[in-house]
Amino acid sequence: MQQVSARFLPALCGPHRVQVMIESRRGASVLYSGIPVVDGSVTVDGTAVCRRTLSLTVPPRLSTGLYSDRPSLPDSPSHPLAAYGQELHVSYGVVYTDDSVEWVRAGVFRIDSTAGSLLGDGTVQVTARSREAFIVDARFLAPRTVSGPSVTSLIAQLIHEVLPGVEVVVAASRDARVPTTTFDEDRAGAITSLAESIGAVWYADGWGRFVVADAPSTTGTPAWTVHAGEGGVLVSASTSTTRDGVYNAVVVRGESPSGDFPPMQATVYDEDLTSPTRWGDPHTGRFGMVPRFESYPTVSTLEQARAVGRGLLAQSVGAAHTLEASSVPNPALEPGDLVHVITDPADPAGSVRAHIVDGYTLGLTAGAEFPIRTRDVRQVA
Repeated sequence: MQQVSARFLPALCGPHRVQVMIESRRGASVLYSGIPVVDGSVTVDGTAVCRRTLSLTVPPRLSTGLYSDRPSLPDSPSHPLAAYGQELHVSYGVVYTDDSVEWVRAGVFRIDSTAGSLLGDGTVQVTARSREAFIVDARFLAPRTVSGPSVTSLIAQLIHEVLPGVEVVVAASRDARVPTTTFDEDRAGAITSLAESIGAVWYADGWGRFVVADAPSTTGTPAWTVHAGEGGVLVSASTSTTRDGVYNAVVVRGESPSGDFPPMQATVYDEDLTSPTRWGDPHTGRFGMVPRFESYPTVSTLEQARAVGRGLLAQSVGAAHTLEASSVPNPALEPGDLVHVITDPADPAGSVRAHIVDGYTLGLTAGAEFPIRTRDVRQVA
């Protein structure tokens, strides 16, 4: 979760107001500050290459800011809502009872399209994606052969080739050398493969920085407790169970096409005693045996292979039992956050369960719902 003050989460349970600030920039230049919002939302999805997407509805004209009474529909490549590299910086503010505001960054979005009436008699629709979109577009012009002493340094290099001025934050606890490896034209796919080879994920955060971090963990201290009843933030909750797409073991194989290291293999199992997808005999209360197989030309050690397996397994643990909930908006959440969900206020100790956040939708207008998608991990002891 994004870093917030000590008063932020408690304030979500009580009376507060919200504010949204949207600024258009092109490079270092501010094109427009305070874009008016008729409607809109930010969708955050930890399973997508572009983690954040923006859908925005604005009035026919921009009547404040640097442009006075200018049409919202772009009339030149330098227009603040044109799709020529313009980015929208979105901030979501919680207004406390003393009228002070705490701002959380909801994302930096490259405008992909803007549409509306040329007569100026209707709203204008804007769609945008977070900065991973630049990486997805910048495919290699020819197959790319790489090698080096550090996976994270190579990831930063591949990002900086496209966006030289962007900050890359390395928060992964592991690194490894990169044996001679050839990738096809997919730059984003190459970065994903490199990140997975050290049990990590990569994404653009709410500030527009690129982050290389450990894959989500199914254990640890919860970032937020979502509970129903008086003083709670849980508005509604529904659940579903399925076996589709669920696996509970990962077999990771490493084999260098260049012969830099001998073939090797490691297997990681879901063996958590409290996990609903625990590996083993289903007639003894376990889920069964559903392995997933992955091969990486950049995985060269057993320790590295186990780290990859643990990261991939964390994406599936609990997927058989999912929760779709609606709560008071919390814009500081990130996919992969561990949260505790209490559905029965009369029995909080008996109904609390741990969930991993997969994604959510943050409305940009007052009173908007905040649907969260999570995976159930286990009952909390």
